[in-house]
Amino acid sequence: MDRDAALEPRNAAERALARLTAVNPTVVLRLFLGAVFITVFFENLAFKRYTPDGYERLIDRYASRNDAPGFWSDGVMQLFADNATLFAPLQAITEMSFGLLLVLGLASGLVALAVTGFLVTLWFSELGLFWIWELLGLVMVALAVALGSLPSLLRGSTAERILGPPSLPRWPLVARLVLAVIGGLALAVLIDVSGTGGRANGDVSLRAGLVFGGALVALALLDDVRRRRAAAA
Repeated sequence: MDRDAALEPRNAAERALARLTAVNPTVVLRLFLGAVFITVFFENLAFKRYTPDGYERLIDRYASRNDAPGFWSDGVMQLFADNATLFAPLQAITEMSFGLLLVLGLASGLVALAVTGFLVTLWFSELGLFWIWELLGLVMVALAVALGSLPSLLRGSTAERILGPPSLPRWPLVARLVLAVIGGLALAVLIDVSGTGGRANGDVSLRAGLVFGGALVALALLDDVRRRRAAAA
């Protein structure tokens, strides 16, 4: 018997396990980070933190209580608070864009680097307010995604670099679509159980779950495009 044939998965359970073990850990971290940003967007929307008044109050509260150096609390953060009309919607667009781009895997290396810088500024703004590892852990996740994804930006045409490689190359389309449904439901249940959306928790969980699941469906379709381009190369 051919040695390679003997190593092939023999039943559905073995094939499923082979697909799971073949998943790139960077992809798992990227999807996790995308889910975080999608959740944060809808939570901030529910708490009206993207309105000029809500944004200004949030920044002022952090600046008055944190242990960040004066140039940051009284300078940089005050600049954002004073120009909340500009920065509130800009942050809303940034956070949702990060979430969607991470899930879709578009220009992942550059996006993850931008996310790393963004999270570092948030971590700096929260010094002394929360556990030091609360955001620093996410910073390291974003950095790991950036380092794991940057090599794909060095190969192929501009379009291929932006599109990137398939996220789940060994998964058939049906399996990826099932994953999209499970992922959307799992995020909605997680948010609903945690209650992080306060009185609007039901809306937050529903919207975040739908958007995350929809983005995973788009990722499943994009992966087919990526696989065809890779096969044609």
